[in-house]
Amino acid sequence: MKKLLTIALLLVSMVVLAACNGGSSDDNTISFAWWGTSDRNIATYQAIELFEAKYPQYKVKGEQSTWNGYQQALNNKLNRGTEADVFQVNYNWIYSMYGKDYFMDLTELGLDFSKYPADEHTPLTVDGKVLGLSVSETGYIFYLNQKLYEDANVSFDGGTRVIPNTWEELMTAGELINGKDATKYAIGRLDAQQVAILMFSYLAQITGKNVINDQNQLNFTQAELVQGFNFITDLRSTGVLIPSNAIDTHLDGPTNPNWTAQKYGGVLQWNTAISEYQNTLPESANLVMAGMFQQQSGQNSGMYKKVSMAYAVSKRVESSDAKQTAVKTFIEFMTTDPEAVAILGVDRGVSSNSTTQTLLKAVEGKNFEQSLEWQGHTVVQAMYNQQLSNSIELYIHPYYEHNTFRAIYEGPIESFLLNNINANEASSRIIQRFNTELARIMAD
Repeated sequence: MKKLLTIALLLVSMVVLAACNGGSSDDNTISFAWWGTSDRNIATYQAIELFEAKYPQYKVKGEQSTWNGYQQALNNKLNRGTEADVFQVNYNWIYSMYGKDYFMDLTELGLDFSKYPADEHTPLTVDGKVLGLSVSETGYIFYLNQKLYEDANVSFDGGTRVIPNTWEELMTAGELINGKDATKYAIGRLDAQQVAILMFSYLAQITGKNVINDQNQLNFTQAELVQGFNFITDLRSTGVLIPSNAIDTHLDGPTNPNWTAQKYGGVLQWNTAISEYQNTLPESANLVMAGMFQQQSGQNSGMYKKVSMAYAVSKRVESSDAKQTAVKTFIEFMTTDPEAVAILGVDRGVSSNSTTQTLLKAVEGKNFEQSLEWQGHTVVQAMYNQQLSNSIELYIHPYYEHNTFRAIYEGPIESFLLNNINANEASSRIIQRFNTELARIMAD
């Protein structure tokens, strides 16, 4: 019903808009909407300025936004038919925003998909329609402030290594760091979203199972979930995580005073978003990429990944060949023009487009491959591909991060982190509603 209503509203809006402007539009003006930090905004406007210089027949109307509120605003614009011609989306929005009804099939634009890995756009394809151009892929990995570890004399392999490889080594580091200074932790505070992927990664290492199976149901038993929660308890009792999130209620990780004061030694974050944490640390810090800790040294598993973000095109563009040409020119410029690629760098992650990667590696005066984003990208891809060779598929389900569905597992996890419920109660609450709620939102 909701879907039918929104489609009806869209049709009404399109009729109204057509009546207001006489059915005409400026095909040489391209509107482009995105969310991002100030660094991304500056780089994007510089790229837009360069595009307009190289293609003077076109103008670009930039619509910048912060992350907070972007999704709801885009959803409202889609319902009213006022979305930008090109807009940045999360991959799961293809599904939650009824992309097959509102997004243009990008194969009709004539974009070249041959430079991407063969399966890159499979998650962005619905009913045979490619509804988004992948900008980058991402996975959750650990980044550690090595200074904290060095200050606590953490070392492994006879003093040749500071960064832990295994969960056991991480807990050893936590005991050393927290034992020397009770206000410091090997990691610190993680929110429910981060703890959820931590638990599911840990359980995937043990069971080889994705959190959601091919039948769109929870893949872990209640006993396995309890095992995951007990593991979180172990991390809290060994100085890796704080004992309760009630003692630190700062919700924004990068600006958390305990992070910026270097009392927290690490974070589990999307590799495409680590700069937010890196930028708030003082110069004395030394943030390094630590990958995903393992059950045993040499193991490489527990890596979930997804398309980080994509460029989608309004279905409205289908109605004009001239607009399609303009949009295609703009997207190709943003993804493969050498100067544009140099300007945009890896702020939106590392593109899987082989041409784009070659251009990034060749940028003079920059070494993007040494960035934390690129280092993380390399580990995510290597671990994920190795899992595939072992028939382990940990691609993130398109509804895993759905706004209402995620509360089914993040709510109990949040209560557990506040010490309001125990592992059995938290697991029971997840089991009770997980499958029915997932089925409901997928049918909506």
